[in-house]
Order: sequence, then structure tokens, then C-alpha cells
Amino acid sequence: MNWRATMILGVMFVGWTCVASLLWSCGPRIEYRVRPGFTTKSDIPDEVVLEDGTIIRYLELTEYLARQNGEQRKAREAAGQVDADGSNGGGGGFVSWEEHDDGTVRMQAERSEQIVTLTMRAFREERYAELWDQLVSKGVRQRAADEGEPRIGPDRARERFVEWCAKRRTDVMTLLNRMSFAFSSNAVIYDRLAPGLTRMRLAPQITGDFKFRSVEVFSEHTPEGQRIYLGGIR
Repeated sequence: MNWRATMILGVMFVGWTCVASLLWSCGPRIEYRVRPGFTTKSDIPDEVVLEDGTIIRYLELTEYLARQNGEQRKAREAAGQVDADGSNGGGGGFVSWEEHDDGTVRMQAERSEQIVTLTMRAFREERYAELWDQLVSKGVRQRAADEGEPRIGPDRARERFVEWCAKRRTDVMTLLNRMSFAFSSNAVIYDRLAPGLTRMRLAPQITGDFKFRSVEVFSEHTPEGQRIYLGGIR
């Protein structure tokens, strides 16, 4: 074998080694998708491997959005970009859904869209009482407790809410699931009804058998900062 053939084979070997190393270092392709609202882990596993080796990982919508926000923050940091407050859009590590060891959860929202995702998850896991206590506006809870003569009181108001949620679960989930995807296509219309009160509704072009089409939210100031609360589903 002459020197030219030896050199060509050497270049080919090095080239294929680099390609193989690159493919090995990249690993399989991973796609993250939102778990459909009506499904559970028993319906769709957390991870599915396709025939071409692609790994599909299903996340709850809140986890998916948190991952997107994290990737956007990293991109801004890599580009040396910061927001007007110099925070790189970090949000201070805000956690909207926090599950504790005893099985209880803490829910809180900074944005209107988070009310939809949190309420959808609470309905899916049938955490109606916790939803009432933590995410429903104080004013709404107070008005519900004042109903009747004599007034029904906070405990009965809470019970009635839980009963309503259980009865309307499918209809509410249909709206919330559709609305959660409509945010990405600008198919949700925001109406300011009063100071601090906003209605989110599906755009007219979204058709379907919806018993409910809108979610109302209140913006309230708390010691922890501005928070968004559920005002109604209509």
C-alpha cells in the first residue's frame, strides 16, 4: 500500500471516529411533551421510546412550562441579556405547585395562565378542597359563605364547592385542557372586567361542545407579592 492510500484510509478512519464519537456524545433525541389533561401515568407512561430511538417524555403542564422558562433563562444568560430589572427573567425560583411529604400541596399563581394549569391539575387529582382554600379568591369565598338566610357559613360553602367540582369535573376539564393549549396559539381573549378582575375566554373560532368557555381571575396584593386567584368558571 503506497503512502497516498495509507493517508486516505487514515483520514477516513479519523473522520468516521469523529462522527461516531459525536453521535455517541449526543445520545438519543429527547422530546418533551405535555401530558393530556384527562390522562394519568397509568394511561400514558412518563417515557416512551419510538422505533427510531427518539425518547418522548411526558410532563405535567406546570412542569413543561417551568422547563421552557428555564431554557429561556439559560438562553438569555448565554446571550448576556437581562430584563429591565436585571434579573434575567428568572422569577426568583417561583414554584406554582409544591407537593409535600405528607401528600398536601401548596398552590400559588403569579400569572393568569398559571391559574388554568393549576386548576386543571387540581381537578385531575380531585384536590377540590385545597383548590378552594388556596386558589379561589377570598372575596368569592366570603360571598359564598354569606349566602342564605341564615348564612351558610364557610364550611358549608366549601362543601358546596367540592360538590360542584365533582359534578362538573368533565365539563371543567374540557375547557381547561383546551384553554391550556390555546395560550400558545393566541386563541385566548383577555377581557378586563374591573380593576384587578380579568376574564380569559376561548376565541370564537374555537368550536366544540363546551359547557364553559371562560375563566375569571383576580389580581391581589399579598405579603409575598402580587398573586392571581380564581374568581369563577363560566
